[in-house]
Amino acid sequence: MPLKNISAILFDLDGTLIDSETITDRAVGELLAQHNIDAKNFDFLQFHGISWQRLELILKERFPTLAEVEVLGYLEKRFYELSKTEPPPLLPLARETFLAANAQVPTAIVTGSGAADVEAFLDRADLRQACSFYLSYEMYSPSKPDPSCYIIAAERLNLPPGQCLVFEDSHPGLSAARAAGMPTIAITYSSPPPPPGLADRIIEDYTHLPVDFFHTITT
Repeated sequence: MPLKNISAILFDLDGTLIDSETITDRAVGELLAQHNIDAKNFDFLQFHGISWQRLELILKERFPTLAEVEVLGYLEKRFYELSKTEPPPLLPLARETFLAANAQVPTAIVTGSGAADVEAFLDRADLRQACSFYLSYEMYSPSKPDPSCYIIAAERLNLPPGQCLVFEDSHPGLSAARAAGMPTIAITYSSPPPPPGLADRIIEDYTHLPVDFFHTITT
């Protein structure tokens, strides 16, 4: 999709604005260890970019011993605790990029994380005034890679999906945005490059965006 006539910017949070996927991995690993589940060869990448609810379903399907465990509550609480004591760093120039986007068009966050995590991020990064709104996992269903969250965002903005540019790091997130009909930029700072067709542009982090990028694509 061409990156022109863009009227809104939508950012994922974890792995896209903050380097927090390792905290998710740690919370899941601790949960599995508590229930004597060997996670030595476990692929934690499958949990990146999806909601806590979807993550809970996957774990319970794979490990029947977790059927009666309050997985979602534990993971949310543990992620919040770890983030509070060891705040995940912002990606290089993430805050500056968010502000530059907001200077041109409405800018929002669409994430599989909870509202408490988004609120904490906005306060920590001092971006509350620059964020038009956010959608956390409590506000939509089903989880990415379903496009519901991005369709809701476009409706809230009263814009065609094709005018909403999405920054995402995970394959589920990029798939959700693409299925919603939105142009995408993949961030590979802590994620592998996406398969062909999921991203219109691929950058490691925001240091690779031209200084006048948002002015160029919105005018």
